[in-house]
Amino acid sequence: MKKIMFVFFLTLVGYTGFSQRVADEVIKMNSKIEDLTQNSITGIFVIKEGNVVKGISPETKAEIWNFDANKEVGNATALEAISKFDTDNLFASKRILKSIEGTPYVEALVNYKTVLINTADGKVVYNSANYKYTVFNSQFLYAQNEYLVKGIEDGRVIASLIDLNTGDVIWKTDQGEAKSTFATMFTFKANFSNDAEVSDNTIYSLYLGKLSAIDRKSGALKWVGDIEYTKVFPTQNNKNLVVVNSKGMLSTKQYLNVLDTETGKPIWEDAIKTKWIVYVEDWGDKILVAHNSGFNFFNLKDGSKVWKKDARGDGLKRVIAIDGDYLYVAENEMMLIDKDGQKKWKNFIEISDDKEDAIEYLGKVDDKVLYLTATYGNMVDYKSGKKLWRGNLKFDKDRPLLSVFDEEENQFLVYNDEKLFKFNTTVADKPDPFAKVNIKKEKELNSIELFSWGVALSGPTEVMGVSKDGKVLYQKVYTQPGDGGRAWGQALSTAGSIGLGVSASYNAVVGSEWRMVTIDPATGQERDAGVFKQKNQKQLNRAAKQAAGSAVLANMAGRFSQRFDAMKQNREFSYIFAKDETSKKKVLVKVKKEDGTELDKILFENMRPIYEIDPATQSIYYVFENELRIFNKKI
Repeated sequence: MKKIMFVFFLTLVGYTGFSQRVADEVIKMNSKIEDLTQNSITGIFVIKEGNVVKGISPETKAEIWNFDANKEVGNATALEAISKFDTDNLFASKRILKSIEGTPYVEALVNYKTVLINTADGKVVYNSANYKYTVFNSQFLYAQNEYLVKGIEDGRVIASLIDLNTGDVIWKTDQGEAKSTFATMFTFKANFSNDAEVSDNTIYSLYLGKLSAIDRKSGALKWVGDIEYTKVFPTQNNKNLVVVNSKGMLSTKQYLNVLDTETGKPIWEDAIKTKWIVYVEDWGDKILVAHNSGFNFFNLKDGSKVWKKDARGDGLKRVIAIDGDYLYVAENEMMLIDKDGQKKWKNFIEISDDKEDAIEYLGKVDDKVLYLTATYGNMVDYKSGKKLWRGNLKFDKDRPLLSVFDEEENQFLVYNDEKLFKFNTTVADKPDPFAKVNIKKEKELNSIELFSWGVALSGPTEVMGVSKDGKVLYQKVYTQPGDGGRAWGQALSTAGSIGLGVSASYNAVVGSEWRMVTIDPATGQERDAGVFKQKNQKQLNRAAKQAAGSAVLANMAGRFSQRFDAMKQNREFSYIFAKDETSKKKVLVKVKKEDGTELDKILFENMRPIYEIDPATQSIYYVFENELRIFNKKI
């Protein structure tokens, strides 16, 4: 292991919350650092510099392992293996380093080769340089601790399954001829999916929309689909696949059909043709499909409708399953129907001025339905469908609308147009604002977070605390670096562990990402895949569910549980990239949301900084050219 030179700096004399400081430690590398990421499970920082990938301990700040790409992988070639393939599609969306959510692994793209590293010990558990194919897609299979990779070899599409416990190749399968760069020009963007869906016995693998069925254990190719698909979902009966494909120059039409898993052939004579699919439920022997012009249950066997008539509603854009009923929004109106498709309310309820208005929140609270849209807010009695308030609370759709639920008070706190409101089921009429505030950069607000005393509103350059009785407790406003423009607009894109918090905004975007919901036919409730560690469910809910059967990940989560839990601390602070008014230099300011105190101000030297913040120690790791600068937490 190469020796690393440590250079120590003293902080500026007489540090205060308003003084800048330089790094507590600087780790100098041999060449420019290209990327930095932190694994959320182990806490290890992974760095790519030159040919080398290194692991840095968050406790000792020392290198604990490294991986020499040129020695182990080899230099980049002319990519003969993908001479017939669109290289932009292969690598454009890939970061050099990517931490695999809910695992101790980091995937690294070096010299156009893909390696998977266990950050706990630096062991390379997969190295594509050992194989002839060039990887263009990879997936971690949580429950089995396996790694599914797809690549191009001699003009052919290859799928391979790797056992990460042993590093052995379980199987390697030829899926067919790879598309040329010319051919990809005529592949609709919506059908570019390269992901795979895994059932008990089969892996359904997509390559630019081309679907292959591969035996889960042997890797044998069962069949290859006749047409391109955008989405593929195995049903719980393991006999059918729900598939969606898009057509038209701008992918303006979607078609949903059901395939036989043994043959890959459609079993419905006619596909559902629509502008967009909104929501799908799998009930074992039937599926509920909501799309642009309505929804219904369809028998999986023949595609016949269960209800005599589709639930009415042109421009359908949201469906929510509640207690066996379905609450849905068509254009700017909502309706509640039962499992038989019958209306439970007498009339549709208008929830916004315009059918294009975003839906910020829609859901059941006690025995009421609360809706927050870009223009209206109100509550509706769940049983009768009558509005709780005589008139809607009106919002300014050109201003941010943010909301957060206060469990202690059983109410929503809602922000819009420099006003804060309290929404609860006991309010007899639309509420007056309990606070009026003066936000300097209101259109940039993107977060509202709840504390025992009230809420913190924050954006890229401003943080404000407002108590529950409407008093402004603090307000911090900063100037962004640059010439007044947005030169740094994407500067924080690689700082994934920082975040200002997630607002309770659920905008209705037509054609947005969705997944098929699996329903237990006996209970009518959504099936739960289980969790590998219950107390960590909020932080890594998706990964936890996927990792239900993986002892490796369960043990890893237990081993690093303290660090894992510490990630919740991020909500306590805002990290603002700003221009210091005194020195005019670029700084990162750490603001405590609890009281608005400036806890730290550190010097940054580039306009698009790459940095991470260790949530367990609150140390900041910042990349500048060939240096990793570490700023320890200040009391």
